[in-house]
Amino acid sequence: MNTESLDISESIETLNVNLRQVAQVGEWADLMGYQNPKKFSRRFLRHYAVRPCRMLIAIRLKSIFKDLRSGNYSNFDIARRHSLPDEKALNKFVNYHLGCCPSELESMTESLFKEKMEKFGSKIW
Repeated sequence: MNTESLDISESIETLNVNLRQVAQVGEWADLMGYQNPKKFSRRFLRHYAVRPCRMLIAIRLKSIFKDLRSGNYSNFDIARRHSLPDEKALNKFVNYHLGCCPSELESMTESLFKEKMEKFGSKIW
């Protein structure tokens, strides 16, 4: 396996560790050492069979769900931890992708969240 394939295989873990700094796929590609975001996207799609933008959103939603459920952060803090400007943007992001507001997500069971993520099209959990 070549070194760039290894980079791709480590990309999800790298994203999880650096989620606060990554708002777009181009930033993720930079973090992974790719000068060309399109090359990163093609390799990512080939390796995971899902587009990196979709994976970025899914990982962000999963992390938001965990932060909301923990009760350790305000919605503003959660938004900032996920590269969103404020709680209004958090509300819009969650509502757009899952069809519910953050307070509904906070009280949601894990199984219902998994269902919503499947409808979103996420192949991760």
